[in-house]
Amino acid sequence: MEQEALFSRRRRAWAPRYSPTTMGSAAGDGGESRNPPLPPVRIPRARGHGAASRSWAPVGVALTRCSTKCVLAPEPPRAGTGREPEGPSWADLPPDILGVMAGRLPRADDRASLRSVCRAWRAAARLHRRPPPPLPLLLLSDFAFSSFCADGAMTGTRHLPLPAGETAARDVRCVGSFEGWLVGVQLNKGRYFGDGRCFLANAFSRDIFHLPPPSVSTHVLDAYSKSLPIINGSGVLHCTVNAAEYVMSFSKVVLSSSPDSGSKCAVAAISVHRSAAKLALWQPGMTSWCVCHGGCISKFSDIAFFQGKIYMFSKLTTNLFVFDIAEDDSDLMVSRVERCVTELPAVKDSYGQRWNIVEWHGKLLLVVTHLGGAEGWHNICKIGVFEVDLSTNPFRFTEINSLDGDCIFISPCSSKSLRAGYYDGVDGDLIYFIDGGLYTAKNAPPFDKFVYNMRDGTMAPFATEIPEHNLRAQDGRLMNPTWLFPSE
Repeated sequence: MEQEALFSRRRRAWAPRYSPTTMGSAAGDGGESRNPPLPPVRIPRARGHGAASRSWAPVGVALTRCSTKCVLAPEPPRAGTGREPEGPSWADLPPDILGVMAGRLPRADDRASLRSVCRAWRAAARLHRRPPPPLPLLLLSDFAFSSFCADGAMTGTRHLPLPAGETAARDVRCVGSFEGWLVGVQLNKGRYFGDGRCFLANAFSRDIFHLPPPSVSTHVLDAYSKSLPIINGSGVLHCTVNAAEYVMSFSKVVLSSSPDSGSKCAVAAISVHRSAAKLALWQPGMTSWCVCHGGCISKFSDIAFFQGKIYMFSKLTTNLFVFDIAEDDSDLMVSRVERCVTELPAVKDSYGQRWNIVEWHGKLLLVVTHLGGAEGWHNICKIGVFEVDLSTNPFRFTEINSLDGDCIFISPCSSKSLRAGYYDGVDGDLIYFIDGGLYTAKNAPPFDKFVYNMRDGTMAPFATEIPEHNLRAQDGRLMNPTWLFPSE
């Protein structure tokens, strides 16, 4: 409330004498803007007494697109000429007011609009107390995105300004994300040639990191291999670095940390090519993937990093596998693999399940979707959320009925929990699914979009604003939509 009172006092004292529409004009262009202004930014109103009557419109209309220099109003009349004295420019808006504004923008695209007004606004927004992470974005087939809004709706699509050389090809697809980073792969020419290249791209800074190609026919370095027994299970896991030949097509890629965080980022990828599944590992400094295969990897359902280890759920054996990873002569290698028997309560009339692994408040959750007999999300007869107790042997699975007001977002290549209490208007204890394969008809929609309410067990359609063609590539192939969780 103190910040709101300060905002009101400063706003009354600071009132430009020109229209905000001049922000989009430059001197000498006849008053016409080269870059038309963006739509007004929506700034949600605060909860509390009197908040409903407080108007923030003057702030919203000021957020127009412009260059890094603030465009000032035409020079005002000087004293003694009978004209009014000069007023302040938008660049002079006090930093404390900008901080309040930044804290009231829950969407990433709105925050980007604020930072793009001028250098002064960008610096003030970043120096102020850091607001909570923005609400997630949903990346679609052609590297366009839709923003999740506080009321649960999705915005219209906009394209990410990624380098055209990385994303312009028709056979480039997104297979994972971490904070503001995307994982992209490009399919090789030919049906059975796998992926030809793999890269990490920051959706906001446009930084690009290239990883070793997922498929190679020759390798100049000597191969190094080792085999590990599966603890509490049968079979062996085989791992090879610098293999002379391998072909992979990535289905999902996960990262242990942000590539620009300063820590050594580890990358784990699941490949499914010609019905053969592999686990691939990489870290900076490696010239080749560490490729692993074995019975514990076939028919995977989901994979995730958690507390420095890799967790993978097998839909073939309905078991959770834990992979310890460590450096072996500067290469990343699996050092231990263990099978954990998963015994979950049976659900009546369920003929199949889907499993998703999500981290929530430092805990590992397993989200189980039980499929029944109808089509679409009506095909679901129960959704269970289980907390995994890793301190017991075997692991203990405890079903929970609340996320303490938080939300979970699940997509084929990226899932994460979000603290809904940080944002006005965001309802809690909801799970937003972008899932595929629930329809059995040949021409049915490729992905099912629905939201599950943990409080009352109900389900409802979600993201109906997104047309089906945004879920397919230009050649008609299905492309997995991916949740993106920017850090600022």
